[in-house]
Amino acid sequence: MNVLRTFLRSCIWLWVPPLVASFAFWPKLGSAYQPEFFWRDIPVLLGMVENVARIATISFSVIMLMSWRTPRQRLGLWIYVIGISLYVACQWIIVLNPTGWWATSALGFLAPAYTPAIWLLGIGMMGNQSMVGRLARPHFYFWGLAGIFLAAHISHAYLVFTRL
Repeated sequence: MNVLRTFLRSCIWLWVPPLVASFAFWPKLGSAYQPEFFWRDIPVLLGMVENVARIATISFSVIMLMSWRTPRQRLGLWIYVIGISLYVACQWIIVLNPTGWWATSALGFLAPAYTPAIWLLGIGMMGNQSMVGRLARPHFYFWGLAGIFLAAHISHAYLVFTRL
């Protein structure tokens, strides 16, 4: 497999839609989601774990090769698409009605933090082959890193919600 083809099959490309959505909605989500409020009074250890796990999860996806050959991988693609759709929808609803039930409830406020679990599951299902020959089942490592990130990210968002 040539280098360009390998690079194009990297799961890192699956991060483009959620990152574009995050940067598109972030300025419009309201003051509670802005860095000066969102990161205020967050325990240092929690912030470090969240950021290191975020970087590690994204970085690890570079060596994972995506594929849609097996039924499991195709299911992973559907889970990813559904997860991205929910991730975008939950933020869009907050932007459209920032004082509504969804935006002011724990379920709605935390949705941008917990819906990534769906599309991260999909990435792991599609990326079950590694560029590193001796690394078997890379999706298990990916899900482990993603789980740490999600636990820290959801905890962080919950702490912010309790301050509202």
